[in-house]
Amino acid sequence: MEARVTASSQAYRLKEQMEQAEVRHGQEIRADLPGIQVRTSPPAWIGAREAEHGVVFFCNMGPIRLRRVGIAGDELPLPNAARVQGLDVAAEGTYDLINALVRSNGDLRVIVDEVTEVVPRGREGRGWRGRAPELAVSLPADW
Repeated sequence: MEARVTASSQAYRLKEQMEQAEVRHGQEIRADLPGIQVRTSPPAWIGAREAEHGVVFFCNMGPIRLRRVGIAGDELPLPNAARVQGLDVAAEGTYDLINALVRSNGDLRVIVDEVTEVVPRGREGRGWRGRAPELAVSLPADW
């Protein structure tokens, strides 16, 4: 399903995370964006299935990890609008975008290209990539 940004995507959360990572206006960067949620489009919420489109939610995303700055920025404020290009996932869920291209001129544009890795997060290990760690528990013999 092709994921898109809508008015309900909470783009301000992406902007907040970019400001915390000290991303500047006009920069082009490579970064890891953890915890991007993709859900089916609103018509599917009401009953009509539109499985080929999804909505991106930035509400629970974690801190951005800056990998590389390709173009230096300036001191202007970051844009408020966001767009996502190339994010196509098999199903609803939460994903980490590893090595995504991000541009911050005109809008906050997250681009999933040939070097970006889209990693789904498992339900059992929210916040962990892959499987959740196993816990070692010792119970008494008479348990």
